[in-house]
Amino acid sequence: MSISAVSGYNTGSEYQKWVDQAAADAEALENRLGVKASETTESSSTSDTKDTTSSSSSSSSSSTSINRNSSTSTFLLTYKNSLTSLETTADKLRLGNKNNVFAKYETALKDLSWANTDEAKAKAQKAVDAAKDDIVAAIKDFAESYNNAISLLENNSGRSNAVNSQLASLKRALTTGDAMARIGLSVDKSGKLQVDEKKLKQTLDDNYASVKDIMGGQFGIAERAATKAADILDNASVEKIAGVSESEAGSASADSLDYWTIFSGFATSGAYNLSNYYAVGSMLNTIV
Repeated sequence: MSISAVSGYNTGSEYQKWVDQAAADAEALENRLGVKASETTESSSTSDTKDTTSSSSSSSSSSTSINRNSSTSTFLLTYKNSLTSLETTADKLRLGNKNNVFAKYETALKDLSWANTDEAKAKAQKAVDAAKDDIVAAIKDFAESYNNAISLLENNSGRSNAVNSQLASLKRALTTGDAMARIGLSVDKSGKLQVDEKKLKQTLDDNYASVKDIMGGQFGIAERAATKAADILDNASVEKIAGVSESEAGSASADSLDYWTIFSGFATSGAYNLSNYYAVGSMLNTIV
């Protein structure tokens, strides 16, 4: 049976039934992907005390397989979200993106230069200050996403050669230490990107062009990181990333992870968001 959409509801009673059903379906999806495998293992270990030694061995082998798939599913979901976050935060800084924070800052500066009354100047200056703060916030968000991606790959470097290769590739997204230092960026001993907010703000006032070029230019940090993240997401296979066979990767496929992402968006945006009817309907198609 396939579900194309979730039916509507109007009363509190119908809503609660809908929520309960969604929770049950989500649990079924978790079980299918093996996310709660540890609970399943505990339950199965106490269900029948009369099992023979050979049956216990078989059960133990099965539990190991389930736990491996659970670990793989969890890793791949975190992996995908981490790289997607890096690509998203980098996009805000890329000059090729028409809505980048540098373009908004320059528009605010232009409006300030055109202001011809004290009131207009005050308003325009406020917009300039806000746009500058947006640049600082975007760079800090990028640094956080970059560090999260680096940490994830480092912590899972033993999974596969693909993870090691991707880790090295992302580290190469950063430019030279001298260039980063000019705008208040640095890399600590653990390889994490650090932002000196005070130095960054001062550089935006004194040498805005260098911040724009180093972070958002054609060969800038954001452009390089976004390109590498997109390439990884588009071309790396589940099997190569996780270091498992095709059969082991079956319950942790990219399609399954897409449905987890959809459900995550549903859960955070609220049940009454109409677009969620279709999101949840698509998700449920994987478990019925």
